[in-house]
Amino acid sequence: MIEIYHIQREGDPYGGSRNSSKVLIALEEIGEKYSVKLLSRLQDCRPADAPYRKVNPNGVVPTINDDGFILWESGAILRYLADSRASATLMPTDAKQRALVQQWLTWEGTTLNPSLLNLFFAMIAPTPDNDAIAAAKAAYLGNLGILDAQLAGKEYVCNSFSIADIALGCVAPISFNLGLDLKPYPHLLAWIKRLGARPAWRKAETVVADMAAGQAQLG
Repeated sequence: MIEIYHIQREGDPYGGSRNSSKVLIALEEIGEKYSVKLLSRLQDCRPADAPYRKVNPNGVVPTINDDGFILWESGAILRYLADSRASATLMPTDAKQRALVQQWLTWEGTTLNPSLLNLFFAMIAPTPDNDAIAAAKAAYLGNLGILDAQLAGKEYVCNSFSIADIALGCVAPISFNLGLDLKPYPHLLAWIKRLGARPAWRKAETVVADMAAGQAQLG
């Protein structure tokens, strides 16, 4: 049984971990048995001498323990689950289609998520800089526009549901908590709503809460 280290929503200053929620959703999607080891962001992850740092030296989640095999970084874990479980249907078999899934999974980690973090930190700065906020907002919304265009005429990012949808789908709904209007991105909104209807996603309370914050836009 896989053990996953996770920060739940309750009691967490940031509403839980979206990155470990990705792994929870993937495990649910493939029907894999797992147990959850709950951590406190402030007590178990932040201190440099925390025991968890021996498991993951970065002091972040997720980390999985698969019968003694320790793996961290959500993208790596998603790839591992898709490749190592016979029941997994989270990656296509065609080489070109697999490459496209990898492309969007990488884009989430290198482009979309960093632009979201830039906006978030600009907004919570002790002395907010309106110009910096505007620039960060424009960059992030530009990336959402790229994703919206990719979703035009598709149910999922790469046609079939994949780990790319899981990674991107746990990030984009954070937009609602930042008070952003996503109505200019109808394909994106329809996709978020489609993801939220999948039973596996209801197990990730952090992502459920993010989606609930956008209920008025999702309809």
